[in-house]
Amino acid sequence: MHKNIRRAVASALAVALLASPAGAMAERPLDARDRLVAQAHAAVDEGRLADARDLWMAVWRLEGSQVAACNIGALSFRIGEMPAAVRWLSLCKEIMRPPATPEERALHESRLVDLARARQLVGELRVTAPPGARITVDDAPVEIARGEPVPVEPGRRVVRAALDGRTAEVEVDVPRGEARDVRLTFPARPSPAPPPPAPSRPSRALITGGLGLSATFTALGGVLLLGAERREEAVYAAARAAGPNGCFRLRWPMCQQAASARDDMRAFRDVGVAGLIAGGAVLAATLGYTFYPRGQADVRVTADGITVRGVF
Repeated sequence: MHKNIRRAVASALAVALLASPAGAMAERPLDARDRLVAQAHAAVDEGRLADARDLWMAVWRLEGSQVAACNIGALSFRIGEMPAAVRWLSLCKEIMRPPATPEERALHESRLVDLARARQLVGELRVTAPPGARITVDDAPVEIARGEPVPVEPGRRVVRAALDGRTAEVEVDVPRGEARDVRLTFPARPSPAPPPPAPSRPSRALITGGLGLSATFTALGGVLLLGAERREEAVYAAARAAGPNGCFRLRWPMCQQAASARDDMRAFRDVGVAGLIAGGAVLAATLGYTFYPRGQADVRVTADGITVRGVF
């Protein structure tokens, strides 16, 4: 009697554990996969092939198995979505283990036949693009792995690559059962214009030298003009000493002194005026060099001649 009671209690506890959330969580992955597979088979039996493919897609996301990939490819082929059939059946072929039984061998051959038929009904693109670029065909994203061709519906397709704000686009006609090479390259980015050369600073030595030379010429000119005035006074003094008739006789010593003073006066005046002009010119050039903006000289050779443009 006691043994029967203990067995009944143990059975009740086992049922409670299976019904508990912890027990459900422990069996959920296996139950979910089996449930999805059963629903996929039922959908095929009912003719709901698109629903069956979606269920096998869910199985693929759970376990990524060969069976899921092969069924997705086979169902895509039966639905008539040939590019998807080529992609999934190619993956099925890649990961399919060698058949060990006649049933597996027949299934393996059936998948290869479906893949060959699907490839005859689509076109393929062999896309070459810069690494990291996002590739789209007719605005639908595609993945390029290990240089494998991309199956597409036959016809005119627009292939685009985008990376870092740059895009490249190519339109290509893809015949049924043939492959086309597509090379996407981004246009070269325009090189930035070189910054304008910084204006050179005026040389202090040149400024100091120019101011000094200008002052020297000006001072020399002023001294010579003063000397010219004094020589002019000497001319008048010698003329007055010659008497009321002036230097009527040039042989007189005072007349010879007046003539010599007049020559000295003219020489001093001419050189003095030249000194003042030279001093002013040097000063103007020095001020222009100091305050006028400078840049690089631009020399251009054209059919009309040579053009030099710049700032001193």
